[in-house]
This record gives sequence, structure tokens and C-alpha cells, in this order.
Amino acid sequence: MLSGAFLNLAWPEVGGITIFIFIAFIPLLFIAKTYEKKNWRPLFLFSFLSFIIWHIISNYWMLYSTLLGSITAWVVNSFLMATVFVLAFISNKRFSKIPISIYLAFYWLSFEILHLFWDLSWPWMTLGNTFANNTEWVQWYEFIGIYGGTFWIIITNGLLFQLLHHIIIKQKKQLIIYGILSVLMIFIPLGISYSLLRKPISYNHEIHIGIIQSNFDTYTEKFSGLTPIQQSKSMLQQFRELPAEIDLCILPETAIPENIEETANNYPESIDLFLQESNKTNIPVLLSYYSKDSVHSYNTAALAENGIIKETRHKSKLVPFAESIPFKFITKGLKSIIQEEGGMGYTFSKDRDAHVFNLGAEQVKMGTLICFESIFSDLTSEMTRKGAEILIIITNDDWWKNTAGHRQHFAFSRLHAIQNRRPIARAANTGISGFIDAYGDVQLSSKYREKKVLHQKIKSVRTLSFFTQFERQIRYTIAIISFTLLLLSLIWPYKMNK
Repeated sequence: MLSGAFLNLAWPEVGGITIFIFIAFIPLLFIAKTYEKKNWRPLFLFSFLSFIIWHIISNYWMLYSTLLGSITAWVVNSFLMATVFVLAFISNKRFSKIPISIYLAFYWLSFEILHLFWDLSWPWMTLGNTFANNTEWVQWYEFIGIYGGTFWIIITNGLLFQLLHHIIIKQKKQLIIYGILSVLMIFIPLGISYSLLRKPISYNHEIHIGIIQSNFDTYTEKFSGLTPIQQSKSMLQQFRELPAEIDLCILPETAIPENIEETANNYPESIDLFLQESNKTNIPVLLSYYSKDSVHSYNTAALAENGIIKETRHKSKLVPFAESIPFKFITKGLKSIIQEEGGMGYTFSKDRDAHVFNLGAEQVKMGTLICFESIFSDLTSEMTRKGAEILIIITNDDWWKNTAGHRQHFAFSRLHAIQNRRPIARAANTGISGFIDAYGDVQLSSKYREKKVLHQKIKSVRTLSFFTQFERQIRYTIAIISFTLLLLSLIWPYKMNK
């Protein structure tokens, strides 16, 4: 349970004392050492308790949006994390020539990669996210991304555990070795990161972007209380506050809460007002609304230029229980409960393709991420590989009220700016809107529950970071190493370790 406390102390916008992450796993590693010749069940119990404490305290804000989804995410995630820890423990027992921290690092990374793709996706608690407010520590994410952050944390924990263990058993030679290795493991990545802060980035176009933070209360105004046309008129007033030379105006997620036919030629007045204004001012507008066809429903982003909707894309990473029903063959009976909890009770359809928008005559490519999508490394890197020169995030972070949730969501965006070396423009209904440069530094931001118009000139980037180019290969390599370690521990004769 001490591990749970350390994880919370380290987590962004909760404890925020980041250095605790480097000792967070040490108590569990001592328990693993204590039970190395015994049963794995006590380790599983202590691990589960530690991780459930971490989830409840760091993710308490989820309760504002869904009770069922919150409890499911906490319990399932904690169970899986404890399982990963036990699997590393058992593998190390069977083939002890490889340290437990190596098994744990690769098994844990495989678990985090699983979270990018399955029905209960929840990469929020990816260990590499710990450094969201310490971006000067992890500029090397441009090479190995958040995956590298997780590896750094676990291996450092393993080395510091060995250091403490050899202090306790008074083995001076091993103590010196692990002391040196621990110092190197902490300070070499830090040194590399600070050196990269001076690395120049080759920029392309300068784009003047405006952001509208509309600040409609999600529970009393956004989806009830105010009509779509009332909301559009309010945002139009904000639109007219922007300078005339703006190259793009970004509205937040579901800025216009209409459900529109995908093949419609005529749009409701709430959308048509923005199309007319865009045509009149010659300012492209990034809109967001719900759309549907004869079979499917979507959470949609749309780029409007010269009075017409030029391109659309649909959200491809859906929030479990709120936007999708996971494992429908199992959870079918929960439909009514999910609806009572504020979820849709049905599953949105999603894009299989990471479509990138083309802005203006210069065809500046923009990767547009809708809310939850912005924490998925596979999607942000795919959009960048497809040519995105800037990343745009549209979101509504009012579901969690004024809690750590919306602040964490904004902070995590900084890491994706570094991974892909792309500037980010972020528009929230409420929460935090703002601009983040390619080094992960916040250039300009709003406050929660603030009706605000922001504008900033940002520079697009075309060169691809190593991580962007090889993100898929990095994932595959992690999976192959994990499988090899597991196979080795399964086939290696247990008696040879005795």
C-alpha cells in the first residue's frame, strides 16, 4: 500500500512530487523478494491494493461522469497491473538470471500497449505520463516516446531496490555497483533531455490560430438548457473578437450539439451561421457536432472553408461506457444502467483511418484529435506520419468539473507535442484551452470555467521525429521481447535456478 501512496505523490495534479515515481515500486519489490520462495498470492494482494489506492485517489474525478465506468476502470486496471507484477515475479522465479525489473518493464509496457487497442482502453495511467509537468526531463521522448518513460521508471526502481537491498545485507561491492548504476540511470536521461532543449527545430509555415472556449455548463446548458442556436450565437460573438488576419478558428468538441445526417446538403441554422461567417470573413472554422447515417452515429470534427464543409473525420478512440459498450456480448444487459449513468447506452461508430485535414491554399496538414484520442500515442504519431504539421485537440473537460481530471488531460498533451515535435492548439468547451510548442512548453492558456478567446501564431513542422517514424516498430519490438522473456521463463527448467 506504500507503493500506492508513492504513486499518488508522484502523479501529475495530485501529489505532483515527481521524484517519488522512482521509488514507487520499491515496497512491492521488497514484498516480491520476501516471498520469492513462496506463493505469489500475497504479492498479488498487496499489488492490487496499492494500485487500487492509486486509481481511486488519482482518478476520483471520474465519478462525476460515470459511477459504473469509474469502478470498472479502477478494478480492471488494478487487477491487470497486479497480474503483470505477479507474472514478472513468477518469470523471475523460473529464470532468475534476468532481474525481475527487466521482466516487469517489458510486461508492463505490453500491458500499456494493450490499453491502446482493446475495448476497455484506458491509457490515462500510463507510467510515462508521470512527467507531464516536467517536460524538461523527457525531451528524449522524441526518440522512444512515453514507452521510454515507463521503462525509465521501472528500471530505476529496480536498481534503487537492489541498492537498498544490498545496504541491508551489507554487501559493499554490490552496493557500490548498484549505487553507480542508479546514479547513471537517473542522470544520463536527464542530461540528454536538457541538451535537447537547445536542439533547433526546422519550422515550415507560420499559422495564426484562434481558439474559442465557449464555457457552457455540460450538465445544465450544453446538452439541456440552451438550444444549439443559442450556443452558436454566443460563440459567434466570441468569433468576432478574433483579429481579421486569423488563419483558422477552432471550436471545442461538440461545439454545436446537433445530430446531422452525413449526406445532408442543408445544415441546421446553428451550423449554417458559422458557414456564413466563415464565407464572409474568409476564415476557416473547425467545427464539431454529432453526425449519423442510416446505420451509424459519430462524434465528428469538420473543417469549413468558404461557406462549405470541406472535410470531416470521426472520433476513432471511444471512451468505454460513455461512448461505447465494451464487450457487447457480455455487457448487453447493462445498457439501461449505462444510460442512467449518463452514457449513450449504445456504441458510436468510429473511423479506422487517421484522417488529416488540409488547411487553406497552402494545404497545411492538421491532425485533429477529439478529446480522449489525445492521450493515444499510436494515433497522434499516425496522424503525424500522414503529414500533420500541427496537432489540434478539441475537447469538453467539464464532465469532471473543477478537479485534477481536466488539468491532467491538458498536461498529457505536452508529452505528445514532444513525442512528435509538433505544436498543439487545444480548444476546450471548458477546462484548459491553449497553445503548446514542440518542446512541450505552454505558450498561452485559459482557466477552468472561463469564457475566453485566445489567439497565437504557431509554426508548423514537417520533419518527423524518430518516435513518429518508428512508433509501430517500437511497439512490435516491445511485444517480441516480452513474448521472448515469457517463453524463456516457461521453457527454462525451474530446477536449474535452485
